[in-house]
Amino acid sequence: MVILFALAPLALAAAVVPTAPQGTTGPSFACSAATSAMEKTICGDPKLGALDREMAQLYSLAKTSASGTGPSNQLAAQRMALQAMRACTPPLRACLEDRYVARTQALAIAVLTTAPATALPVLRRNDPAFAPILEAVQLWSEAPADAAWSAPERAQSRRRITTLLRPYLTRLLTDADQSYGRSILQDAGADGVSVKTIDDIFRSDRHFAALLQILGPYLDQATPTDLPRDLPCAAIVRHPALLSATGPVFGSTMDNFVFGNDCQATLPPLPLLEALQTKLYRGWPQCEGTIRFAIYRGFATDIDQARLGRTPSAKAKALPARKGVTRASVTGVERELTDYYSRFLGRTPAAAATMARSALSELMTDAHQCE
Repeated sequence: MVILFALAPLALAAAVVPTAPQGTTGPSFACSAATSAMEKTICGDPKLGALDREMAQLYSLAKTSASGTGPSNQLAAQRMALQAMRACTPPLRACLEDRYVARTQALAIAVLTTAPATALPVLRRNDPAFAPILEAVQLWSEAPADAAWSAPERAQSRRRITTLLRPYLTRLLTDADQSYGRSILQDAGADGVSVKTIDDIFRSDRHFAALLQILGPYLDQATPTDLPRDLPCAAIVRHPALLSATGPVFGSTMDNFVFGNDCQATLPPLPLLEALQTKLYRGWPQCEGTIRFAIYRGFATDIDQARLGRTPSAKAKALPARKGVTRASVTGVERELTDYYSRFLGRTPAAAATMARSALSELMTDAHQCE
């Protein structure tokens, strides 16, 4: 999905000063070399200094891809974060703190499955309404895909997940203001997935994802308002069915508040795909009706599937033309995806080329649709 960064690093994004020694009370960069108002503000405030050190620690843990192969795309995220930090205007302290909190939130989500002891305290402090859900996802990700949750060795994790998620489900099942989400969750529909009790989520990854998919619009608003509420891509890599938890389900503006994921930042860079995505969004015709929000979210899922290499296989066919998109740019993305699938997913050149073509077919077909 499109990731909007309003974040904040300093030394880690484009450090030009030495890193402060371990154990100091200042930020992660040397305050003796601070020259800008931003750097001086950070150096003069113990809380900002602590946030900078925390961000540095999290960033150092987030450099490997969520798939475990290749680099993550966190360097680009850090650079955008630094730009946002430099754009702060007085009062600087409040702005910088908000940017630090948003960035540490994103980084803590990114490393949640690999360093939960480091990530969870940050998440609980930054967004207490969302943190229990993320902890449940982390525990879920430790088990194999579609694990047998009745097995004795998973009893402790199951109890903890139940404790974490029961309050959300109870509210969903009893609060009149959440009746629409409740009806969606309890209706088995075409996929046969229905959740009526907390025990239902342990039936499969799809049942667990179904509950997560409904919860986003009903959570208390995050503070600051741009705080990311994403599921960790590393959990989706381990449990592919969890991607559905970030897809459209409401058919209205509520789909804007379904949880996202951090695959763009945590998987290896795909700059040409990102550029194509931007062009397609810019050229999208004006669509009427609230269903368009579900369509946009569905297209974002296509992008995620392309990154994860999970686009449904399709026969080679001519790609539809889309406003603002040249044939050369599409060809460039096809080559980039082919190389990506070969290098990071271990596919043969022929299989990677087929996957890339299939991914593009899905993207170009679904783009610019209004219904």
